[in-house]
Amino acid sequence: MPGLALHTGATMTCPHGGTVTILPAGPPGALVQGMPVATSAGRLVIAGCAVTPPCATVQWTNVSSVLVNGAPLLVQAPPPTPPPVPGGGVCIGSPTPAPPLVLAMQTLVTGL
Repeated sequence: MPGLALHTGATMTCPHGGTVTILPAGPPGALVQGMPVATSAGRLVIAGCAVTPPCATVQWTNVSSVLVNGAPLLVQAPPPTPPPVPGGGVCIGSPTPAPPLVLAMQTLVTGL
């Protein structure tokens, strides 16, 4: 699915205010604005979620056909309105899974 390439500099939270951190899998295969891109081989972890049990990870479902180090690039649909916008995945761990909120990300590089 086409979208904007997600990279480690993106700012996201879970719906309950926890901070999402993008952890790439190994050495960067590509950089956007000097930061590694996110792929399905990496992890998106959540810290500081305010509910019990807390959101722990994000399962990103919006991926590109572009491969980086053999794994699909994670992409985000272009935001239709100013942030925050729902992310292309689901926060896992809380009683009611919901998409993360994308507060800031790069808007220059697209993956198909």
